[in-house]
Amino acid sequence: MEKTTFSEIPKKLPKYYTKQEVLAVLDQANHDMNKHGRRNYLIMFTLWCTGMRVSDLVNLKKNDIKDNVIVIRKGKGKKDRVIPISLELRNLLLTKADNLSGDSRVFPLTRHQINNIIKKYDKKLHAHMFRHSFAVHFLKSGGNIRSLQLILGHKHLSTTQVYLILSGVDLADDYNKVSWT
Repeated sequence: MEKTTFSEIPKKLPKYYTKQEVLAVLDQANHDMNKHGRRNYLIMFTLWCTGMRVSDLVNLKKNDIKDNVIVIRKGKGKKDRVIPISLELRNLLLTKADNLSGDSRVFPLTRHQINNIIKKYDKKLHAHMFRHSFAVHFLKSGGNIRSLQLILGHKHLSTTQVYLILSGVDLADDYNKVSWT
């Protein structure tokens, strides 16, 4: 296990949205009556529920959506990884991809177009903030740091540990869970 020192704590912490802030943006997109409102909702919902990079999203193919996971092929660092997904997200993605061939991209957009879509609903929000928000919410909900590392595709645990600071996970709380008598 890697050891983190205080000198490794980044001077500038990543920005993230609270669960309520994310839900408000998702609700806005879900009720958007333009022809792309539902697609926009699904883009943001997928980013938030998976923590995937926007580049992973633009390269997501119908064949990559399995029973309860999304398979990321040749992600950052040319690594493959698996991201667990809920039945709800799986069904939404498969419905969106219903008329596509297996090797077709689910969201045939660029990273720039996706960021512009997100900015339509919140000027301060960008795609990578969904990744940060996912990580913080995952830890606040009791998720394991090692599992988060695997989901995010980080090579080093120290890269993932920044989210412990953001999540407010207190080492004293973990220590107090241990029974010493």
